[in-house]
Amino acid sequence: MCCFFLVNAFSIRALATDIAARTLNKMPSRCLFKTCLLVLLAILTVTIPGRVAHAKGLEETSSQPCLEVGKVIEAAKSLPLGDSFGVVSSLLVEESASAGVRLTAFEENQSFVYAVGSITPPAGSPTGSNEQESHARLIRRIIILKPSTFIVDDEVRDVTSNKPVDWCLSSLEAPKISMRGGRVGSDQSEVYWQTVMPRKFVARVAVIPDKPLGSTYQAIETATEKVPDGIRFIHVLSFQDRGSHVPSTRIILNEAKDQILLTLMNEGKTFRLALPPPDVGAGTIAIPSKGGKSVLEDRPLASGILPHGPEGAHLLDLWDSDYRGSKPPLWDIGRPANELMKLVNEGAIPRCRVIDLCCGSGTDAIFLANKGFDVTGIDIAPTALSQARRKAAAAGVHVHWLYADVLAPPNLEPFDFIYDRGCYHVVRNQNLAAYLETLRLLSHPETRFLLLASRSAEIEANTANSGVSEEEIRFDFLKLFDLESLREITLESNKEGGTQPPGWSALFKRKDPK
Repeated sequence: MCCFFLVNAFSIRALATDIAARTLNKMPSRCLFKTCLLVLLAILTVTIPGRVAHAKGLEETSSQPCLEVGKVIEAAKSLPLGDSFGVVSSLLVEESASAGVRLTAFEENQSFVYAVGSITPPAGSPTGSNEQESHARLIRRIIILKPSTFIVDDEVRDVTSNKPVDWCLSSLEAPKISMRGGRVGSDQSEVYWQTVMPRKFVARVAVIPDKPLGSTYQAIETATEKVPDGIRFIHVLSFQDRGSHVPSTRIILNEAKDQILLTLMNEGKTFRLALPPPDVGAGTIAIPSKGGKSVLEDRPLASGILPHGPEGAHLLDLWDSDYRGSKPPLWDIGRPANELMKLVNEGAIPRCRVIDLCCGSGTDAIFLANKGFDVTGIDIAPTALSQARRKAAAAGVHVHWLYADVLAPPNLEPFDFIYDRGCYHVVRNQNLAAYLETLRLLSHPETRFLLLASRSAEIEANTANSGVSEEEIRFDFLKLFDLESLREITLESNKEGGTQPPGWSALFKRKDPK
């Protein structure tokens, strides 16, 4: 079977060099002219676009992340209709009984949609004729820049096979491929794509026959260089109705040490993204404007599944609005909490891995990092986390900041110390079971847990929240933790001239199930 390939500029140079070297080593000098002509013809042949190879499958590759054009079009059309969680999820991973499929992050706001999913074949799954061959793990990140520009970031990890790794775009119509991208359509719509990564690849069109709806076409890109820890494919896709104006998208790519810096300019809008590998971190996004005022300040992307739909969007905006005003919220006192400083300075909590739940603008987390702790801060207010990042940079310390919901946290290794100042008494009436499950997941036997919470006594002095009682604290936590100390305290606030709210300081240790 003969296949025709579209080869990018990097691969053409490599191909020409290889053919020339192999041929010149074996042929006498009188054949030099014929050799050069052969090299030129080979290059011209492989760069002819639009040739099609027929195949029943893709047995020649070890792993192939694939994207369906129909689902891209469906997602683009559904964005104005409300909650896009379901349709965007379908772009991430295919449901499969033989593989572990998991959606790990989701966020939607007025400017973009962000989602991450992963698929890992289970241990002991069939691997074909070679039992030693390991199947790759795929992590897909999708960013939809509204109204209709898609960034698809696929990372194939743990590739141990010597076979090449492919990426494909599947459609019912034949795609037309060009040097670094192409276009494909349906009856009423078209999708254009540009290949950002990998730098070196070969492309072809394949036909997969014998499908219920007829033949399926696949635009296939094969990475031509091996990377020890995996292959990363990044594509930018644009959706348009047939016959409508096709906006040009300018893409600027810079590769930093640990992340991709991507700038997209489309129809007067500019999007700036910093994208580490999807399994390393979420990255950041910024949308500047021409007038000097940012549409969206540089802020983190989601590390977990956030509340979504109209109600979820309203809640996210409500929680974030506390940090967008001219003054900080009442609980943001600008210095570490007295109870935390006392425990750390007295050595009651030694240096260890710690997570700060509802970390806000990061004052307590930065204090712990300054004391040598390995700190993770999690909050659902992106503006607060942006402030925290700037403060940590100014202090010269590193903190792992996570934009996520405490009630639905990302998958994290258990911590040695959990710190909560003001989170528990707020979320208790929303979903206590989810909060307690978070504590269980984030702790291990002997994990220490410091809780600073509002006290239900003297309600008139704490009208913002009725707080919790001693009985409620004991009932909620003593199934999972042993109580080391429980004291009445005054919670600090930045309220001028007002009575400081009453609170609790409770120190727990996770029980050993043995």
